[in-house]
Amino acid sequence: MQQRIIIVVLAILVALPVIVKSRANRKISVPAAFSIVSSATVMARISGDVRHSGVYRVTANSLTLTAIEMAEPVRPVKSFAPGSCGKSIVTHGDHLHLELGSDGTGTISCGSMSAKERTLLGIALDINAMNAADFEHLPGIGPVLASRIMEYRQKNGGKMRCEELQVVEGIGEKKYKELVKYF
Repeated sequence: MQQRIIIVVLAILVALPVIVKSRANRKISVPAAFSIVSSATVMARISGDVRHSGVYRVTANSLTLTAIEMAEPVRPVKSFAPGSCGKSIVTHGDHLHLELGSDGTGTISCGSMSAKERTLLGIALDINAMNAADFEHLPGIGPVLASRIMEYRQKNGGKMRCEELQVVEGIGEKKYKELVKYF
């Protein structure tokens, strides 16, 4: 009986440091008070005077300045030119281009990724921002049908809803169902 007690005590003494050590290294993840946890992201292309141009996934509601910093400007940016879109919010499918002057002044121009690139990345297209060449990248749309879509949009005030594609000659229900997933 006494031997069993000694063995149990020794086993506890051997196991105790392992248990304590594993608990000490464990990090408890508790969000700070009033913190907003968001996993929403947007994708934007960053180019120009940056070390790592390419497509970046940034947190939703990030400023363009934050996105540009991710791509690492080639030189320190001392200030941003007035009229630059540096303080605007990055949206899905944006194309941000940084130009650095010799004095360290940065100019960020904001545009949109091409329809082809947006399609490849699974980003919804804006039917009102597309040109005929953009429409031609969609399956089943050639130059003739693309020009009909452009003509229809222009006749109706330069804007159209996705549902209105069905009104364009040459787009039936089947083709519409195939196209609607891109918008």
